[in-house]
Amino acid sequence: MAEAIETLGMNETSQGLRWVSEKEKENDEYIYLALEQAENFNAKAVYFRFFDNPTRPPRPQVYIYDIPELDSDHNEDAEIHHRLWNAGIVPYCFIFRSSQILVYNCGLKPDWNQDNAHFITKEHDCINLLSETQKKIRQYHARQFDSGLFWDLQANKNYKYGQSAYEQLLNQLKNVKAHIIDQVGYEKAGLVKRVLMMLILIKYLEERKDENGKGALDPEEFYKDYNPESPTLEGVLKDADTFANMLNDLSSKEHFNGQIFGINDNELANLRTVDLVVFQHFVKGETSILSSSKYGLGQMSLWRLYQFNYLPIELISHIYEDFLADEDGKKKKGVVYTPPYLVQFLIDRCMSLNEPREQFKVLDPACGSGIFLVGAFKRIIQWWRVKNSWAKPTKDNINELKKLLKENIYGCDLEEEAVTLTSFSLDLALLDSLSPKEIWKNVHFDNLIDQNLFSGDFFKTLHENKLCDNFDLVIGNPPFEERFTEWADIVNNSSRNEITNRPEVPQKQIALLFLEQSFKLLKEGGKSCLILPSGPVLYNTKVHSFRKYLLETNYFKAIFDFTPLRAKLFIGSSSSAKPPVVAVFAERKNPKGEIIQHLIFRRTKASSEKVEFEIDHYDIHATAYNKALSIPGIWQANFMGGGRLHRLVEKIYSVPSLESYLNEKIKSDGWKVGEGWIESSSAKSIQRIHALSIQEVFNKEEEEELKKLKSKHEADWITGYPFVETEDFTEDGISQTKTCVIQYFYRSAKTNKEIFRPPHLLIKEQSGTASIPIEFRDDYLTFRNEVIGISAPEKDSKILQEIATRIKGNVSYSALLWLLSGRIISTREGVVLKNDILSLPYPEKKLEFDFVEKILLDDVSKYYSEFRKEGEKSEILSPAVKSDLTEFGEIYCRILNSIYDNFKPLKAIVGKDFIAYPFILGSKPEIEIPETLEGVEEKLKELIDHQVSYNLWVKRIIKVYHKNVILLYKPNQKRYWLKSIAIRDADETFNDLYKQGK
Repeated sequence: MAEAIETLGMNETSQGLRWVSEKEKENDEYIYLALEQAENFNAKAVYFRFFDNPTRPPRPQVYIYDIPELDSDHNEDAEIHHRLWNAGIVPYCFIFRSSQILVYNCGLKPDWNQDNAHFITKEHDCINLLSETQKKIRQYHARQFDSGLFWDLQANKNYKYGQSAYEQLLNQLKNVKAHIIDQVGYEKAGLVKRVLMMLILIKYLEERKDENGKGALDPEEFYKDYNPESPTLEGVLKDADTFANMLNDLSSKEHFNGQIFGINDNELANLRTVDLVVFQHFVKGETSILSSSKYGLGQMSLWRLYQFNYLPIELISHIYEDFLADEDGKKKKGVVYTPPYLVQFLIDRCMSLNEPREQFKVLDPACGSGIFLVGAFKRIIQWWRVKNSWAKPTKDNINELKKLLKENIYGCDLEEEAVTLTSFSLDLALLDSLSPKEIWKNVHFDNLIDQNLFSGDFFKTLHENKLCDNFDLVIGNPPFEERFTEWADIVNNSSRNEITNRPEVPQKQIALLFLEQSFKLLKEGGKSCLILPSGPVLYNTKVHSFRKYLLETNYFKAIFDFTPLRAKLFIGSSSSAKPPVVAVFAERKNPKGEIIQHLIFRRTKASSEKVEFEIDHYDIHATAYNKALSIPGIWQANFMGGGRLHRLVEKIYSVPSLESYLNEKIKSDGWKVGEGWIESSSAKSIQRIHALSIQEVFNKEEEEELKKLKSKHEADWITGYPFVETEDFTEDGISQTKTCVIQYFYRSAKTNKEIFRPPHLLIKEQSGTASIPIEFRDDYLTFRNEVIGISAPEKDSKILQEIATRIKGNVSYSALLWLLSGRIISTREGVVLKNDILSLPYPEKKLEFDFVEKILLDDVSKYYSEFRKEGEKSEILSPAVKSDLTEFGEIYCRILNSIYDNFKPLKAIVGKDFIAYPFILGSKPEIEIPETLEGVEEKLKELIDHQVSYNLWVKRIIKVYHKNVILLYKPNQKRYWLKSIAIRDADETFNDLYKQGK
């Protein structure tokens, strides 16, 4: 095994390799906990990925097993894969044989045999140590995991989050729910969901077992009081009354002390009319509850494939979303359920395992079913273990843990049932931490409802002073609605009266009110970490005044920007909303002009499949406090590359805009500016016209109604005239026009109908790639509302043409929209608003851009905009080509030589995964430059000051300065070798050399 590990670069000197048997020697709390978890799965070792940022905990990448051929059993290999697939804690496992390494992808669903008795999953790849090519070894080499480049390899295209046990079980439960509702009748849908949810919770209690196989609920012991002949959950389901008695016992004050298992008289009466056989099939896991074989189970038992003993507690929150949050078949508007891996990511940053606290009060003001609070309580239990030399809590520590829960965990939610489930989930987390597991009926749980957990409007709870004002952390994911509740209005008005210079909350964004009010509940220095919509928080320039007010009153330490992951972050949530979000990290203290870190998480294979949030050096932006206050578009500049784009944005905001120019023309010369018409045949008033029009007989009121509606919605300046479909208007111009046959319009541009008359200018609300679509017309032409029309008197025809000439074909103007628009980044990639077009700079003299500015804008238009749209499929993630490196070297040296005068690029040394690019000051290097990448990497190890066991490839981007040589070492992807990156690298080199006194 040692030789095989050496072959993969996972040897004893590697930072990433840790042996499970040596966990007691481990000083890093995160690694200890991960090794303890691996021990539960009988792994021999774990390979971790470490990060350049020391605040990010190491993450397990591979579980390693040593199972010689003589001891091997294919079923055992398949069962290992099955358990790890259920747990979802590590993406790969390697099973070492004497001459082979079997590679299992733990993200792929297991296979089973025809009699459904055994799992027979074969390895997904195999490394033959005697004859394998270097290509296969390189694919699974340690450096691939260390750098994170493993996930960009084509060979890993089969790793799919959608195949995880977590996601697959959720889909199966949706199918079960639909099938049972179909059988018992939709009028009992609410009851079916409640019963299924309770049964799932009971199954969870049954199956969660410790290392001795002991669970929190002993089925045979517990169920015999209700059905001695069949002491099982399905036996208890023999009739509704027996089932109800069991539920009442579970929810009694002596036990779970809450209503999560309660069933009222009306529900019981309805349940008596239902054939409980369907629920018995469910708890036995029989696939007859599924209406067809299309769900891929065959005859495999649901609970054999999916095992709660390994699935995370957080699954309960997700099931709640699907089962209980849609009683009328609709998702609650503005509510987005937080994926568990995002919750853990934020908990790690707000409650570091390495910094245990005695007391740490946490509030989630919109807790839902408690996913953040469960994560926070689990971390508090882990802190307890750290302080107690990693001792596992036993029944003797129950009161101590209950005290920690009672004194530190608080939450609010509108939904009473969500709060009840939060209470149960917290109790379950406590039970789950005990070793050996304690039987649930030996534990008395405190009633947290109305003490720690409050149902109802958070703002009402706040206004009534039911919450203290000394929280260490307010964390959560509040609703994103543009609507205040009654109590939100009261709190908002109160804050406005208290603070005279406080701006109004823009568009009644209730999430922003949650953020503002969270600071009132924090102790001095306390932290707020809320997931918020990225448009209002960062990119909507129209809300800058409220954003400025928040930045001035509290310290915003960091903003984690998940906007690029909009289409991927909430996959798996049954909510149809896929909003762009940020996580704000702020503290209740005077900001004192401190830097705000803006970190942008791009869409890569790893982030798309929820393996890891990737953050690169070039996506970490230290944003100056004064610029955040004064420049609304500073965040767009960061998003599109940062660096000198800050200066460019300042320049743009300092010159007159197209809007100011047009306003002057409207006032002085009668110009008209507006958007085109909207058809909207689904509008109620237009549907009413059609309904009345087909009537043969009218009464007087209907005749009058039809007349008024036609007068409102007819437009004889549009119907029968030429118009252009929006898709026929591109960067190349208008390809064709049609005659408009539409009779009725939701909005007809009546007050601005002159915009359709010549001479006029048409501008499509789109960024384009090389040009904003714009065209001067001297004919009558109408258009839809995605086009802006600018009409002028005949004498100003040439002025209109001058505007078109300045903008058309100008790639810089196309790129500028990505720096001025909030919508283009946060919601509809490439599509802008009228106000964004009008925000374009339009000084009296044509705006000129210098050499550097043109490079920055060119890369925005060509690469960063495409990266926003295409994510992991973007060209920017492809390998760099020779011309990329040549241009990079030229620009890098040109910038440096503005001061140093004699920097030159040498030949770039290109490897499959990395590129080393040497530069010299003078005529020849004063150190030997190796010819191969392997030689460069050996040289780097000599030159870099590093700690013992430092792993070179953890740091994706390395700059080494030695004598007269600068060596840049970066991944072989185009995004690291753009011309705009050459400028940023040169600026950073200036700073590095200045610090060195050179």
